[in-house]
Amino acid sequence: MRTLRASATLALALVLGACASGPTGAAPSTPAATPGVTAPPTTGPSTSAKPDLLVVAVGDSIPFNSPEDCPGCAGFVDRYATALAQATGKTVGVRNLSEHNNNTVQRLVGELDNDHTRIDALAAADAIIVGIAHNDAPMNRDDDSCDGPFSESPDWSKYTDTCIATELARFGPVYAAAYAKVAALRTGKPTILRTINRYNDWNGWPGHDLSTAGLKVTVKVIAAWNAMICKAAEASGFLCADISTAFNGADGKTPSDGLLAGDYTHPSEHGNALIAETLVQLGFAPLQ
Repeated sequence: MRTLRASATLALALVLGACASGPTGAAPSTPAATPGVTAPPTTGPSTSAKPDLLVVAVGDSIPFNSPEDCPGCAGFVDRYATALAQATGKTVGVRNLSEHNNNTVQRLVGELDNDHTRIDALAAADAIIVGIAHNDAPMNRDDDSCDGPFSESPDWSKYTDTCIATELARFGPVYAAAYAKVAALRTGKPTILRTINRYNDWNGWPGHDLSTAGLKVTVKVIAAWNAMICKAAEASGFLCADISTAFNGADGKTPSDGLLAGDYTHPSEHGNALIAETLVQLGFAPLQ
């Protein structure tokens, strides 16, 4: 499986200012701590003073920001927390409970039923970011109805409208359940609910030249996948950040290139900055 407005303008400038100016692929220096933002450990209680606001992230390895994927990078979850602190003038804590383990939406639904670390953190969150768009797309799975166990080298000729529709019907209700469960934990409480859709990490993958057929299929699948995800999220009150257009253009055909780290799956320093920027552009309602 391949795994893998006024105050808003001020906050956006802060997000962009954190982006390294060095060449793509170079490991940037570790960013300095930002006043007003605390980053408790991802497991266990924080030993720092309780912040005014708490940002919690759940999902797969895209929001995780592993140093193995992008050494020294400032992840978009932390960047968003910095922007929220700037916009509101309040201290902001972060609990990034996303997972670097090929996490899937079905597994996340199970965690939202049984994992009290995540349940309790989400129930206490003032802002929630869900990033779970990546690993369940048919070309990333070995049990899809298109070409089955060929996620490393997909047979693009088998990606018919019928099989794509089958996968959308298969996963739509699961995504809907995931977003509904998260939102239900904050019923009646003012909460920023945000999610991200999926960018194309097949087009431009170094050493794996994507055929014309492959480009056509990946663009088509990702557009349909993102429409499904955003519809499911919006039904539960989330705003969906359009990472796909930010990375790949309006037609979805632009390679992600330097927006991805060396593994060409996870966001680079510049990619993390752009994801944070896209989230910030959605504003900070209902908290600001």
